[in-house]
Amino acid sequence: MNQRIIINSLAMVMAGACSLFNTSAVAQAYPSKPIRIIVPASPAGGLDIMARVVGQPLSSQWGQPVVVENRPGAGVMLGTEMASKAFPDGYTLLMINANLAPNAILQNKISVVKNLAAVVKIADLPNALSVPASLPVSSMQELVAMAKSSRLTYSSAGNGTVGNILTEMLKLAIGADITHVPYKGGNPAMNALMGGQVSMGVVSLASTMAHVKAGRVKILAVSGSLRSRLAPEIPTISETVKGVALESWVGLLVPRGVPPEVIRKINSSVIQAVALADTQQRLISQGYDVMAGSPEAFDKLIQNDMVLYGKVIRQANIKAD
Repeated sequence: MNQRIIINSLAMVMAGACSLFNTSAVAQAYPSKPIRIIVPASPAGGLDIMARVVGQPLSSQWGQPVVVENRPGAGVMLGTEMASKAFPDGYTLLMINANLAPNAILQNKISVVKNLAAVVKIADLPNALSVPASLPVSSMQELVAMAKSSRLTYSSAGNGTVGNILTEMLKLAIGADITHVPYKGGNPAMNALMGGQVSMGVVSLASTMAHVKAGRVKILAVSGSLRSRLAPEIPTISETVKGVALESWVGLLVPRGVPPEVIRKINSSVIQAVALADTQQRLISQGYDVMAGSPEAFDKLIQNDMVLYGKVIRQANIKAD
């Protein structure tokens, strides 16, 4: 082996060692300045509450301010696209929910999702399929039978939302024609349900429970693939209609290109933050089922969502508002 080859080989080894040292050093030093969490929704909503509840213990852990920046608009895509274009150093995080996939698909923004990297799914926010108290059904089996023989309607918070996609999935599975009545937000959709203006609707389990106690609505099932730990007595839709399930989650993403070591550090810090008794209690009171996991598991969930939502959107011919 000649001298030039030996020198080049040594240079490559040293460069690799320096690279490993540099990425490790970056992770150890992180964070050394304030962190920004972009919330692609208005203040006081579910995403905003999650960002602030989780941001407080993270700030204490890291010894750095964690600033929440609300960027609502275009569903969740305005703030999401802004986060995807941020410098990939780990100092810009995105708090996002399961509305990511349908909004990206309907708005032709799939490239935005590809420019983001998964950090951690923090929690599920179980949804409930409910009917007005006056509707003469008390189970999913009875609702399916009624849907096949009667003209039913359903409310949602708008085209492309989880409630819209889930009910269209149900329609396709049972072969029924249930008319969609979209509203601008979850509250008006729930009001229509309580008032009997629609036959059914899908809204968060936590917000629905209070109306159940008041005798205004009946919960027939939850939307996830598993029963919720918050109300294990309520069956899933898929127990009656196989394959009809959507996970409604909340989690953190970062711009693609953030060093894996930094992603791991953020993931570990968030898991520690949501394990605190005070944080858990605050999230449970808002209806969240805390289920933090690995970046890889969260990435797989997002990719599955992109496929599943895309299939339903195409088959049901759902269009953006």
